[in-house]
Amino acid sequence: MRIEGAVVGGYAAKVAGAADELETAAGEVGTTTAEAYGGLAAQLGVPESYTQAAHALRGQLAAGAAALRSVSAALEQLTAGHAERDSDAAERIKRAGRVG
Repeated sequence: MRIEGAVVGGYAAKVAGAADELETAAGEVGTTTAEAYGGLAAQLGVPESYTQAAHALRGQLAAGAAALRSVSAALEQLTAGHAERDSDAAERIKRAGRVG
């Protein structure tokens, strides 16, 4: 199987960037204050409901970011492993050429 290190490395960077975006979004969820809803909404429990929903969404965004960070790290390890094996193979070929 042929692995293009630059392509996989670029994809790893994109995945890490997506994780950053999710973390940013998680930090922005739930920043609305109870006063923003007004008196009637407060009586109906809208701020509390929104707070619960925002908490759940922050958790989901954080979990998504963690999953993407894990994927990015695995892709980086894959790229590094293939680059190391390619380097080792090139060195063996050079040595074989000198011996033969």
